[in-house]
Amino acid sequence: MKKCILLMAALLLCTASLFAQRKTLTPYEYGHRWYFAFQGGPLYFGSDYCSQLFKEGRAGELFSIGAGVALGYNITDAHEIRLFGNYSRKTGVCEPFEDPDADPKAPKIPTYTYKFRSFHVFADHLLNYNALAENNVPFTAKTYAGLGLAYTYDFTEPLHPEVWVTDPNLVPGFHFGFLLEYDFKDGFGFYSDMGLAFFLDRYNGREFISFPLDMEVGLQLGIIYHFPLSEKRRR
Repeated sequence: MKKCILLMAALLLCTASLFAQRKTLTPYEYGHRWYFAFQGGPLYFGSDYCSQLFKEGRAGELFSIGAGVALGYNITDAHEIRLFGNYSRKTGVCEPFEDPDADPKAPKIPTYTYKFRSFHVFADHLLNYNALAENNVPFTAKTYAGLGLAYTYDFTEPLHPEVWVTDPNLVPGFHFGFLLEYDFKDGFGFYSDMGLAFFLDRYNGREFISFPLDMEVGLQLGIIYHFPLSEKRRR
């Protein structure tokens, strides 16, 4: 009787092992899979004296359109790493200037602004909360955070009597944000990216003036593709 029980237990273990080996992954299990993403949308750049544009009703000049690409790898279903790059052309703001010799009755000169281009590269860690709860579904919520570098260049002269900018600049930065993603079974999906980035003050071509960081807020939409997982990598 004891031998029969041991034999049946061995058969059950072998059967369970075979089923485990034949497990077919659902379309929303992304562990060990690479992905590529593209996104774009509005960015708001906040730096020194940007409040002056609000006072003059020119806040719209602080918005720009950014475009970015990302190459990522899913370490597990819940944890991802990615390399993310983003490009945009922004508006910088100079401090107000009043000529003491100017005619007080003459119209005031609007706030001086200038343009420049920026390119960011970040190394990020992403956390998929649905997968963390072992709930692999089409709709996912993720957070991300990472460190990187920003390169700013092609500055236009602000035409300010007392202000100049340095060109180009390479500064460190960090960012974090929130992703909402919806995926289809074929690996394609789309998402929204709501993020906040900070860079050292020289980012906008100016030395430290008041707050030591320049800030960027973004709301971008993107398309993502998860590459298929080869059979030998299936768990």
